[in-house]
Amino acid sequence: MKLVMGILACVLMVNTAVLAESSVEPSIIVYSGTDSGFAEMLAQLILDDPRIDSQVRVVTSPDIIALASSLPQTECIIIYTANKVEIEGLESNLISYFEQGGGLVGMREICSTEAAGRLAMDVFPTYANGSATQLNPRETRIRVHVADDDTDINEGLPGNFPLLSMGTYFSADSENNYLPVSGDYMVPFRDEETGSPLVLAYENEQGGRSVAFPGVWVIPSERLDVYYGKLVAEPNFVKLFTNSVLWAAKGSTRFNEVQKDLDVKIEDAKGKQDRLRQEAEDARKREENQRLMMLIGIWVAGILVCAVVVKKLVLAPIEDIEG
Repeated sequence: MKLVMGILACVLMVNTAVLAESSVEPSIIVYSGTDSGFAEMLAQLILDDPRIDSQVRVVTSPDIIALASSLPQTECIIIYTANKVEIEGLESNLISYFEQGGGLVGMREICSTEAAGRLAMDVFPTYANGSATQLNPRETRIRVHVADDDTDINEGLPGNFPLLSMGTYFSADSENNYLPVSGDYMVPFRDEETGSPLVLAYENEQGGRSVAFPGVWVIPSERLDVYYGKLVAEPNFVKLFTNSVLWAAKGSTRFNEVQKDLDVKIEDAKGKQDRLRQEAEDARKREENQRLMMLIGIWVAGILVCAVVVKKLVLAPIEDIEG
């Protein structure tokens, strides 16, 4: 028991020291599936923006994304996925993270209901039903962004500009016509051709914020016009993307709640540490008292044994001789 209490006290002391001596710095996680090239470029755009002071980390595994969604310092998660496999296992973790007030930015497949399930409804409300409009590969493929709702995401951007893209995901009827979907979300930019949202911004009741880019559809091949390296070189995309990250990361509540409660958690940990230390000290004193009482008992028993031996073996024979 004493050993267990000592171990617990040590663990709490270490945890308290770490919390007290270091601050929790916000982290932005960027993921683009098995090909990290696009993620690296997006991460650099964030690092180059003086408005964003968070740490930026690029990851290559959905398992790490799931882990990051549970860490207190994760301020925003950015995900670009080219296929369903790259989203597998993320649905419940990201929904939980968003419901706790986390910030998210999603691009391409994660904006499709068919691929992402509830993520494309509860987090990125595109409601895309598998419909996708692609432009002819023989012509320069672009999506013309037309401003709609006035938000912080529109700041510094023109009301109409083109961006490279193979296509866009949206909710459509059997003839591939866009079906407007009701919902409490904003549409900073729409597609000039279909009228469907190219950028959606959503904030839930818990303070979670998300930005969806169903029209960001690029590939890793440098030989093609829709190479993602060309997209990140476009000033309008840089501004649109960093505005979105800033809105989602700094406006969501999860990290701020962690910071707000940090002092309370440290004091609580210190209190537990003090209680465990006192309990360990009390246990030590009880153990010492028990040991002392045992020694006294042994000493008394020894005296009694000696008395019996003296009486039986020494005094009794002497009495017999004298008698």
